[in-house]
Amino acid sequence: MMSEDNQTSTKRTVKGRLALKTFARTTKSESIGVYLETAEERFLIRPAGNNPLTDNPLAALAGKYIEATGTMGIYVFFADKWHEIPENDAR
Repeated sequence: MMSEDNQTSTKRTVKGRLALKTFARTTKSESIGVYLETAEERFLIRPAGNNPLTDNPLAALAGKYIEATGTMGIYVFFADKWHEIPENDAR
């Protein structure tokens, strides 16, 4: 079985709005997660190589629109790089 951090997906660029939402509600792992909401989907996002148990630096951009390049794991997008974009560019 492959771990989230050892995924082998191809690089992909995504655009959307960052939002803070409860992850794993009603479990011992319940926490606030940083989600990227695109026109087609919504998934957790964190910097590639970032420890999932530490604060996610993308949380500071909640409510803003970004473009990120990275790889998609099972349910987490691992961003290698990202930058803020205008809302109109996110569509």
